[in-house]
Amino acid sequence: MHLNESPFSPSPAVRERVLEYLDKLNLYHIKDLEEKFTNSLSRYVGVPTEYLSVYPGSSEALVAILRYCRRRGLKPITVWPSFHGVEEFANVEGVNLGYVRLVPDSFELNLVELARKGGPDRALYIVNPNNPTSNMLFEDFDTLEFLLRKFGLVVVDEAYYEFSGFTVVRKVLEEEKLVVVRTFSKAFSLAGARVGYVVANPDVGRELRGLEVAFSTPVTSIAAALGALEDLDYVRRVVAEVVRLRDELKELLRSEGLRVLDSRTNFLFVKTPVKGSEVARELAKRGVRVRAYSDPDIEYFIRVSIASRECNEKFIDALRQVLALNPRIVNT
Repeated sequence: MHLNESPFSPSPAVRERVLEYLDKLNLYHIKDLEEKFTNSLSRYVGVPTEYLSVYPGSSEALVAILRYCRRRGLKPITVWPSFHGVEEFANVEGVNLGYVRLVPDSFELNLVELARKGGPDRALYIVNPNNPTSNMLFEDFDTLEFLLRKFGLVVVDEAYYEFSGFTVVRKVLEEEKLVVVRTFSKAFSLAGARVGYVVANPDVGRELRGLEVAFSTPVTSIAAALGALEDLDYVRRVVAEVVRLRDELKELLRSEGLRVLDSRTNFLFVKTPVKGSEVARELAKRGVRVRAYSDPDIEYFIRVSIASRECNEKFIDALRQVLALNPRIVNT
């Protein structure tokens, strides 16, 4: 319960499409398949195909964006706490990443500090809804317009869009400075296929594609993503069930006296009476893995991915055992 994976298998349509293209794995790419996928993705996202770029997971898209920033002389900045991966990617790429702290405890955007750190030579990366805090950082276009005025580039990672229902993709058609990143890993149940995509101005998208290795997204992964798009009813059912399980687990945790942030994702952010690392270590001994943090702002939190009801119940039972170990445990 530490990787924010879907607890459900992909749609049967995914299997059908993958099997259809298995015998063509001798090829680097299949034009007909790529066109079908891009056209289907265009209909789903609601933008023309030339605004779309496909990557082997959104992580590779973020690496390409960091390279783009370096080439363009843009200093990337992110809010914090946020997706730890972007920090790791920046380190690997030798890019100096700046930070603006979210408002402590509420984990809201600090617009005053963002304005101070902005500039035409700055690029802002923001996850909305945010990982790991699970909340929306903004849900209005006035805030987006403010950020676009303050930064030379704004990258909005919508990995959890299908759970939040809020998107800024249509603004990409108007704003060359806006880039949106999404993934098939969460709501589409395709974490193992590694398919992500970018919505960007065609010129920006073309330059970004030039910063990745050619033919990097496997034929079978594209086929899997196409199958997922062909069964959106299944995706909607998965999202609805994850939300139901999430809210059910949230209420159970709150009944234990724990603070749980309202989530717009497929995971929960839970405050613990002792350091989250201590809780995570004890949970691991009981066969449950969750994510904990060393950052002082969130060291008393754990992030818990929503799993099946059986796994959620196992987590609750294990957590009760862990909390009972420590005499300092009180309602928080």
